[in-house]
Amino acid sequence: MAGILLESGVVLVPLACAALYVIVMSNVLLTVFGLAAVVGAGAVYRLRYHYSSGARTDLVATSKQPNDRGRKQTKEADVLDRENEDFREIVQDAQEHCDGDNETIQSSGALLSEATTPDSIKYDMEKHGGALSYDHRCFYIDGRATWVLATDFDYWRLPIALSAESENAKLAAGIADAARDTWKRALLQLKTLGFNAVRIRFHWGFHSPSKGKYDFTGSRDVGSLLALCEELNILVIACVGPFIGSDVQGGGYPFWLIQRDHIRLRHLWRSAIKLWDDRFAAAEAEWFDKIISILTKHEVVTKNAHGRGCVVVVQLENHLGAHGVLGLPLALHDETRLLAHMARERVLRVPLVTNNLNWPGDFSTFASRMWIQIEKKLRAYRIIKEPFRADIPGFTVRDIVSTPVDRDAMARITQSETAPMVALELYDTDGKQDGSFSDQIEFALSQGLSAFSLPGFFKRSSPGNVDSPLRTVCAGDDYAAVSEDGTLSPDARTARLVLYAARALEQQLAASDLVGSRPWILRANRPSVRGVSIDFLSLNAVQVRRQWEHATIGTQSSSSTTQNKSANTDYNDQLGIVAYIDGREIPVDGERELAFLFSLADAPVLGKGCSFALTGTLGPRQRGIFAANILVGEHISEDPLALTASSKEIYARVALDQGSEAWVCAEESVQSGQLFFLGKCQVSGHAEVEIVDVEHAKGHKFSFVIPKPGPGLFKVTSDSGVSVTVALLSQVALDTLAVGYGVHSCVDAKNQKDAPLAGLATAAAWGADGLTWSGVNSIDCALSRASAGKHIVAISQQQPQLESGALQPIEDSDTNADEAYSKHVVVWQFVAGGSDTSTTIESVTDFERRTTSFDNLPWKLLPTMADLETMDEINVMSWQRDLGTFAYQASDLGFNASNVVYRCQVRLKPKHVMSGKILLQLNVRHRCTLWVNGINMSGHQTFYERAGKTGLISGYIESLRNPGASTGADRWGGTATFDVTGAMRLSNAEDEEGALNEVIIIVESFGVGTQADGDNDARTPRGLISAYWHGFNFVGEDHDDSEIHDHDHDKRTEQMRAKWEICGVDVTKLSNPFNSSGFPDEATQAGWVAAVEHPLAHPQWSTRAQLNVDAGVQWLRWRLPAAPDGFASEPVFLRIIGRATVYVWANGVLLSKHHPSNTESLVLLRGGARGLQAVDSQVKVMMYGWAEDSSDSTSIPVELSLVDGNIELSNE
Repeated sequence: MAGILLESGVVLVPLACAALYVIVMSNVLLTVFGLAAVVGAGAVYRLRYHYSSGARTDLVATSKQPNDRGRKQTKEADVLDRENEDFREIVQDAQEHCDGDNETIQSSGALLSEATTPDSIKYDMEKHGGALSYDHRCFYIDGRATWVLATDFDYWRLPIALSAESENAKLAAGIADAARDTWKRALLQLKTLGFNAVRIRFHWGFHSPSKGKYDFTGSRDVGSLLALCEELNILVIACVGPFIGSDVQGGGYPFWLIQRDHIRLRHLWRSAIKLWDDRFAAAEAEWFDKIISILTKHEVVTKNAHGRGCVVVVQLENHLGAHGVLGLPLALHDETRLLAHMARERVLRVPLVTNNLNWPGDFSTFASRMWIQIEKKLRAYRIIKEPFRADIPGFTVRDIVSTPVDRDAMARITQSETAPMVALELYDTDGKQDGSFSDQIEFALSQGLSAFSLPGFFKRSSPGNVDSPLRTVCAGDDYAAVSEDGTLSPDARTARLVLYAARALEQQLAASDLVGSRPWILRANRPSVRGVSIDFLSLNAVQVRRQWEHATIGTQSSSSTTQNKSANTDYNDQLGIVAYIDGREIPVDGERELAFLFSLADAPVLGKGCSFALTGTLGPRQRGIFAANILVGEHISEDPLALTASSKEIYARVALDQGSEAWVCAEESVQSGQLFFLGKCQVSGHAEVEIVDVEHAKGHKFSFVIPKPGPGLFKVTSDSGVSVTVALLSQVALDTLAVGYGVHSCVDAKNQKDAPLAGLATAAAWGADGLTWSGVNSIDCALSRASAGKHIVAISQQQPQLESGALQPIEDSDTNADEAYSKHVVVWQFVAGGSDTSTTIESVTDFERRTTSFDNLPWKLLPTMADLETMDEINVMSWQRDLGTFAYQASDLGFNASNVVYRCQVRLKPKHVMSGKILLQLNVRHRCTLWVNGINMSGHQTFYERAGKTGLISGYIESLRNPGASTGADRWGGTATFDVTGAMRLSNAEDEEGALNEVIIIVESFGVGTQADGDNDARTPRGLISAYWHGFNFVGEDHDDSEIHDHDHDKRTEQMRAKWEICGVDVTKLSNPFNSSGFPDEATQAGWVAAVEHPLAHPQWSTRAQLNVDAGVQWLRWRLPAAPDGFASEPVFLRIIGRATVYVWANGVLLSKHHPSNTESLVLLRGGARGLQAVDSQVKVMMYGWAEDSSDSTSIPVELSLVDGNIELSNE
């Protein structure tokens, strides 16, 4: 009750903050009193966290910390000097993990002086601008306007292992090859989907399992990963952290750092209150030494074996709030200052970007505007310093569709008018709305974002224990556009077309201004569109962007781009125009044909400001990206083919010889429209097309090209010989479209040198899912039964190279050839191999089982508070120091894997029983399973996630009532009481020793806190926090209890005799600290016997295992042979149905977990774009459960079945 009263003090905080604005606007004296009130209220708020930390602050036996910081010195000496030294081993283990370091740490204060300013760490545009530059519009790489269209690529989430039969399974070379193959499959898929970049979050904890140890080999060889990105022409946003996100345990910090609680992670002393910690800064420097030395070899400003490097920007930290609780400016602005200094000190040259702001919360809300005024006052009185800003202030955007980004508001807050808009995390508010990704991409581009990353576009696999508590239980990526095995959702197919259309117009769009935002002085020597409007649609539904006047395709230098604009006279004399059309306001009762109204700069304007009009529809997604003023072959011919306007979307522009191109569009029944070319053109090909020649102002001639319904191919050729080949695709073909991008060059007739054709593709293909382009012109197809026998059509200048035997070429004369696209010199046709056999699973062998023997586990005695107190102190112990609270939590001993096992053995005589019931009260984080003398007593779960969207105050009130918070400070409550009377044993009266009773408790942790957003929660207790026995008493047994005078404590003296033990897996001693279930016997080869009663049998490849809940932890394993030839990419899942806890391994990799529910789980065993390679696999399953989940209190049916990619999956 006392704790709840203290927690209610948090109400003072918002009241004080509400008054602060008025106070600051008055006078200095009131400002001081106001700040004091806020700090006092914050102190009351922090009392809540003191009591929520398990009441272990002053009671854990540790050595004296340097400078007397951290936990106070306690009774370690008393414990070790006692006659009974049973606790010596566990105390030493805790010291090894938690104690302070003796080395002297140099103060980082010198680095935080005013000498480290934004100018001192600024990107050197003069020196490196030729390779990489930027302005408020976009980035320029080698002078070319470039978008950075990225999705997150978490290499540490991809399972990597060799064959179960491989003798080299542990060799670094074998693992490195497997890692590269796995990375390449995943990177090729995202590249084929239209992304040209990835955001890689480098996971400190993944590379550093123990203090002083770093591993950058095998599956951790990030240098090899970056080299692969360069080979595939993929840009990289490098997030070096140290904090990388709230979706991973500890935010990405290594467990050894989290365990050393004398170090303030992220400088957090208490939640939202920071005090600078030199030891934490030194640990960050150690990490930067390792990771930045790798990045500097792969910066885009660096020349290497692959041309240029791939790292375009480096992200420092992630969501490092500029404000403290409720927006108070209590955060340390020097955090970013130090990280930027360390990055530049280690010779990192590319621009530095942060992700500390949220749109619109930190830009346009009332609270943000209020705190801007408050901060101005505080800086004026020198109470706080000016914030430190990196080169580019990135931000997180939540629902850009409903809340469009305002560049002016952003520049006003960030004070960075020359930096491009970079959204390092772009997603919908709740991330679960249909069509969110395609919407977010299209609206981001239309609003001028030059770089973004989409977390969750690909479903994030969760091997091992990398996930934070929130993701482990509550937030899987069910909304992901691409499933774990690589299957595309309808939204992914739509998003792919949007990305393709954007990249086809990259030079016109990337370096562009919103029409109307700046005066438009058009210099044109040919008729050019300068205005676009759509009949029937409002002005807000049409966003028109105009190519920057000084952007010169292929010849622009970076320095002239940003600094010498006036000297750059070699500009493009026909500025590209792109119109984004949002047709959501069109009635949904039918597709409406729209009138596209264009005005020309060199032509008379007709009615309503229109020079000419085209008609068209928007297609299935009710939006469109339409181009005007596109020149084809301008680098080759003095008289290029000019597309004046189009009402037809162009999804790909493939570069051909002599400056010609091939375009991919939708056929008329999917999206209708026309093409309007300057000059008289000729049309040829298989598709039915109407061409109308017209003469416009000043004798200019134009050609209307009007396609007719149906797929096919036609060619438009100008008088100069430059041509465009247009492929019209059906909706089915568009759904399988795969565009390949590479590095192109052609002869520039004007300058007689090679000129890169940025934005153009090398090839395009359609006809089957799983098509990928690697290299400039190499095609491959992921063989599966779904693609077997499919007809593939490709467009490229040269015949595509075949990466494998997956595709077989066919001639135009072949009966299988598609006549709509045949007999054209740039069209190539193939047929996919494989077969549509009913299954790719040929056999399952060596089905075995075993049961965990608790007696053989490596137990260690675990002291409680009663073991650390003398009998004199029992009478004066407050409720904070409960005798049943354990002196060490699981993390103190390195037990950060999912499960920790506890055992209590107690001997009872009839005289010990003081009441009719024997009760055991447990407080755990997060889920426990209890056995008493071999009888399963079920268990309980203490975990809480805020339901839906809650306000600040209501959220705190909820957390007061609900212990086990998924994020933030955790309540100390959450105990559950078990009546174990019926399972306990009592000896006979003449038995002097008493009957032995054994209690086994498995506690499953859902992960440590993340230390995100000012929450000091990485060290909240995990495992069994406390255990209380009630109903028996040992007074008078083996010791003198005469000194106990407070009878309220008599019932708790049983803790003095109930000895507890603990066992688990110390993750700091593993090569991969995330690849363990926590059971010490998980890798044992002993005790396995043949399981003939429930084998996985054909044809369903399923079994219904009966899990005996009283038997404890049970294991199954079997061997799954490699996939047949030609089906290496066919995914194979393990379907799990049952109310039991189930863990799944394949070839030693912990793949996934199934928690008790009525919903099935699907675990990808192999194949797909991101699964294990299709090699011989040993699959292992671990299971245990609660008696209450069984129908007869003895067994739980658990259905296990193998499912390959051709079987429809369903929930039961």
